[in-house]
Amino acid sequence: MGNHFIVRNKAHFQTSRWSGGSTTELYLYPEDGSYKEGNFQCRISSAVVEVEQSEFTSLPGVKRYLSIFEGNLEMIHGETEKVRLKPYEVDCFDGGTSTVSFGQVTDFNLMLKNGAEGKMETACLKKGEKISLKPENGEQILAVYVKCGGVKTEGAVALAGELLLCRDWREEVVLENTGDCKAGLGICRVRV
Repeated sequence: MGNHFIVRNKAHFQTSRWSGGSTTELYLYPEDGSYKEGNFQCRISSAVVEVEQSEFTSLPGVKRYLSIFEGNLEMIHGETEKVRLKPYEVDCFDGGTSTVSFGQVTDFNLMLKNGAEGKMETACLKKGEKISLKPENGEQILAVYVKCGGVKTEGAVALAGELLLCRDWREEVVLENTGDCKAGLGICRVRV
């Protein structure tokens, strides 16, 4: 049977400006949904934060995962919970909790709501290195954003700035670095 992959690139992405930088929506499920209207179960995006201090949009009912690709980030959730992230570390938090961040970074985001479950992982693959991903807990969507380098799997190749997407994930996936430098990946696993 196998997994079917598509590669999405900037022609498929939507970028919008906000007071502290820009956000690029890489994938939204359902695909006819709307982030602005809150009509979605899963949203994957990457933002460039151009200001030193930024306040997150309050999103009650949304489970958020956030990682950074570049820079260092400190976040304060609520009144006292402090989190410091270095590149490729992941934080999970309630989108309804007030959150302030400090640091100019490029981040990677996964938002889940309306019954969707999942998680975010990251990986930095060295030249020739492979990683194996198996669906767990009924996960159906696998999205791998390639920040730098490139990866290949099952007849599909994704390069820097592209999203490798499987909407009917059923079997183990092996990703292999295709280049001479590291492949930096943001990985989202989702059940809808």
